[in-house]
Amino acid sequence: MTDYLEPNRGQFHFSPRRGWMNDPNGLLYYRGTYHLFFQHAPDSLVWDTMHWGHATSPDLVHWEQQPIALDPKVHPGDLWSGGGVVDVHNTSGLKDGEHDPILVFSGTQGVRMFCSLDGGRTFTAYDEGRVLAQPSGRESRDPKVVWHEPSDAWVMTVWSDNDGNGVDFFVSKDLRQWERTGRYVAAWFFECPDVTLMRLDDTEYWVLRDARGSYVVGDFDGREFRTDWTEPRTITVNPGGAGSDYYAAQSFDNLPDRRVVTLAWQGQNRGSVWTGNASFPIEQRLVATADGPRIRSTPVDEIESLRTAAIAVEPQVLAGGSTMVVAGAATSYELEATFDLAGTPAGTFAFRLRTGPDGGAVREVRYDVTAAQLDGVPLEPAADGTLTVRLLVDRGQLAVFAAGGAYYACYNVDFDTATGDAVELTTTEPLNLQSLTLHHLASIWPTDGR
Repeated sequence: MTDYLEPNRGQFHFSPRRGWMNDPNGLLYYRGTYHLFFQHAPDSLVWDTMHWGHATSPDLVHWEQQPIALDPKVHPGDLWSGGGVVDVHNTSGLKDGEHDPILVFSGTQGVRMFCSLDGGRTFTAYDEGRVLAQPSGRESRDPKVVWHEPSDAWVMTVWSDNDGNGVDFFVSKDLRQWERTGRYVAAWFFECPDVTLMRLDDTEYWVLRDARGSYVVGDFDGREFRTDWTEPRTITVNPGGAGSDYYAAQSFDNLPDRRVVTLAWQGQNRGSVWTGNASFPIEQRLVATADGPRIRSTPVDEIESLRTAAIAVEPQVLAGGSTMVVAGAATSYELEATFDLAGTPAGTFAFRLRTGPDGGAVREVRYDVTAAQLDGVPLEPAADGTLTVRLLVDRGQLAVFAAGGAYYACYNVDFDTATGDAVELTTTEPLNLQSLTLHHLASIWPTDGR
């Protein structure tokens, strides 16, 4: 039994029943089920000997933890971060039965492959754990594999320290024999590479990102990655290192409709028997901007299945210096509001989260109209003067989206230290509120605590 209601345990963010969690691994979709594997030390509250934990979901939001997938007592090598694929065309030749092979990759200083022929329930080491791909450099880790349709081949990216930080590229026709074909070197690029095909209108781009969420957009010809970007952009406005609020995001393999959905590790949250949680799944797309293609991030639409009671606020102009109580009590919820700032040239407004009788709030999300900044980050309203802000607030997590996903911030926040549960909107100047809706969100956890 697990107490899923203990303080700071997110009610719509996945966290392990017990033990330590860090990077999401081997994210994939197979026959109606989403699989989340993750770095796991089941008997420790700090980083320790790594296993691959496992959770499944029918809809990307309701997760059920499964037995450990990779165990160092059974599976060889360092079971650190890695990726997974569904070999739907049996290019590996490993299919034996009704299920397509599910193959996951892990290992430091050499990549090993593990195979499941029962839909991802159990895994065995391929060829007794032989190293299939040897990256350059003294240190290497975090293999991620994707399908490259134009060359009819698989592509693997692995971080290594050869000649500085960078990514080795490997290609394979059968997932068993790999050829190293190229390397992308950048001082900023550290750990957990993820290369993703993304479309913008009729053009295909390849997006290469690292553990901090830094990314560049370029082209991959099946052997080498090229980009004319000299500096990366970041997925979130608050990038950090390992153990921060957002790290080691990975994209899902084999998704229907070729969606790009990612999960990250949030390392600043813990309870009495667990440490770490996954971010809420985010759908990402490329959009055209004056500076070139850029990623936009929004919560997956499946969040709608968690919505319960809603609070809708009528359009109105709030008086300067006023405070509106949006909800007297809300702990796990989604809030979306649109403001018309065309007639508001100055001042600030803010959502105050988990306010108590003493007037204090655990966190504020503040927009400075004068400086055109959201929580200190430059963000202009739309051309028509409107600004839409969307919040996902859980008991230990906060995600902030704005301007159609141009702004994405992901945080761990100890909301359960609050003395109250109210949600307030304050403004220093008259503020034209066009719409505001707060959806209470149901818990994803089973009521019997399993």
